[in-house]
Amino acid sequence: MNSPLRLLLLSCLPVAGVMAQVPGALLTFSQNENTISMGGGPLQVLRPNEIAFLPLQPGCPGGARTEKWSPRTCMQVMTGDENGDGQYWNPSLFGSIDALSTGWGLTTSSSIVKVAPNPRMVYWSPSAAMGAGITNLPLRPGDIGRIHVNGTVDMLMTQETFNKALGLPSNTPIDIDAFAYEPGLGIYFSLNAPGTLCQLECAQNQWVLNGTLLAIPWSKVVTYGPGDLRIQDVVTTGPNFYGCAHEIFDEVSIKVHLQNSGITDRFGVANLGAGDIDLESLEIDHGPGTSIMSFPTCGPTVLVPNFLFSTDSMTGGSLASTINYGSPPMGPCGFLGIPVPYGLQTGAAVGIQQQLANVGPASYVNALAFGTTERFVLEPVLPQLNYGSAGGPPTTMHVGGDFNYVFTWIDIVPNTIAPSFTLGGDFFPDWYCLNLFLWDFGVPVNGFHSFATPNIPVGWSGKLIFQSIGFDIVPTNVGLNLSTPAAIDVN
Repeated sequence: MNSPLRLLLLSCLPVAGVMAQVPGALLTFSQNENTISMGGGPLQVLRPNEIAFLPLQPGCPGGARTEKWSPRTCMQVMTGDENGDGQYWNPSLFGSIDALSTGWGLTTSSSIVKVAPNPRMVYWSPSAAMGAGITNLPLRPGDIGRIHVNGTVDMLMTQETFNKALGLPSNTPIDIDAFAYEPGLGIYFSLNAPGTLCQLECAQNQWVLNGTLLAIPWSKVVTYGPGDLRIQDVVTTGPNFYGCAHEIFDEVSIKVHLQNSGITDRFGVANLGAGDIDLESLEIDHGPGTSIMSFPTCGPTVLVPNFLFSTDSMTGGSLASTINYGSPPMGPCGFLGIPVPYGLQTGAAVGIQQQLANVGPASYVNALAFGTTERFVLEPVLPQLNYGSAGGPPTTMHVGGDFNYVFTWIDIVPNTIAPSFTLGGDFFPDWYCLNLFLWDFGVPVNGFHSFATPNIPVGWSGKLIFQSIGFDIVPTNVGLNLSTPAAIDVN
C-alpha cells in the first residue's frame, strides 16, 4: 500500500490506549473445550485447530481464565483459499495444532529475547498439511512455521531439517508433536509416531517412540543470521553423516517424571502413564527452582533445562514439570496440574470449564508456549452464508477484547486471499479493511461485544471481511490495537 493511503488510514483510526500485555501460556487442546467465562458466542468454544491464551499474571487477578486467542476464522483469512475450493472457510484447516513456539529475536543491544507473540508471529506445527492453493510450499506436519500476509509460509524449522537431525532421508514424512527451543541451549522435540527408526548421532538404528524427548545441541544449529534466529540448517559430522539429534528422555523416563508428579487425570486417578504414552506439549521452564543440566554424549554436551510438558494420558487439561524428576508445577493461580490428594483434574488448572460434576474435561494439552501478549479476536456465528442468489438475513459477529470501546470496519475481498498491509501495534499487526467503511461501534461488557453483519441483497455473492480497533481512554501510553480479522463466505 502506498504511503499516502497508509497515512490516511492512520488519520482515520481512533487513538487506541494500550491494553497491557500480560505473561501467560498459549495452549491448544486435543478436543473441543469450553471457556469458564462462556462469553462471546462461538468464542467460548476452544477447538483443536485454534490457539487459546491463559494469563499467568502475578497475584492471579481475575483467576485462571483461558480465552480464544487465534480463531479458525483468523487463520483462514491469513491462508486464504488454501485448498482451492473457492471458500476461505475450511473448518478442518490444519487438523489440530500439535506444537507451538513464540520464537526469539534480538534487542537493539543485541540481547536475545523471546518475541511477544501475536497470531501472525507465532509458529505452529499442524497435524494436517494446509493446501497448496495459495503457496506451493504449504505448512506440513513435519514443519513448524507461520503464515505471511500473502499466504506463504515462514518456516522456523522445516521437515527436511528435522529429518537431517534424525539421520532420515529428507523426504521422510514426519509429524512434530512437541517442540521448544532457545538460542544457546538447543532444540527439543518429539515425534508423533509409534516408532521411527533413526540414525542419531550417538545411537544408530535407534527406535524413537512417541513418548521420547529428543534434543539438538545449539552448537549444531545454523540460524539465518544476526537478528533472524530461525533454524536454517543443522550440522552433521558423524560417520556416514548420521544425524545430530540425541535422545535425552526415553518414553520410560517421561513416564517416571509423570508418576513422580502425582498429577491425577480427569477421574481423579493418579496418572501412571500406563502403556504407550505420547509426549504432546513441551516448553522450557526458567521459573523458580529450575536448573540446567549438562547431558554427556559421544559428541557435544547437550544442555537440558527443566520443562513443562503434557502427555496424552493427562486428561482434564494439566501440565507436569521435570523439576526433581517430576513434580506438579505451580502458577500464580495455583497448581497447573492437580496432584493427589486434591482430586480430579477439573480443567481449572488451565482455565477451562468442567462440564460434568464428577469428571473433568476430556482433553489433554496438545501444544504449549509461553509468551507475553493480549487478546483481541473476532468470530462470526456463521462463517458461510449459503443463500444462492436469493439473498438473506445477517449473521452475528462476536468480539472478544478487554477495551472500553470497539470500532469495527467491513470490506469486500477477493476470492483467493485478502490483501492487507502492516500497521504494527500491540496485537495483530496487519490491517485488512482497506476501503475504510465503518460498520459498528460498541462498548464491550465483561470483555465481549456482538453485532449483526449486513443483510445479503438478492443476487450478491462474495467475501466479507471484518476487523476491529479497540481503545481505552488512557491519558498516557497510547498505541494501536487491531483485532484478528474474520471473513464470511457469501455463496
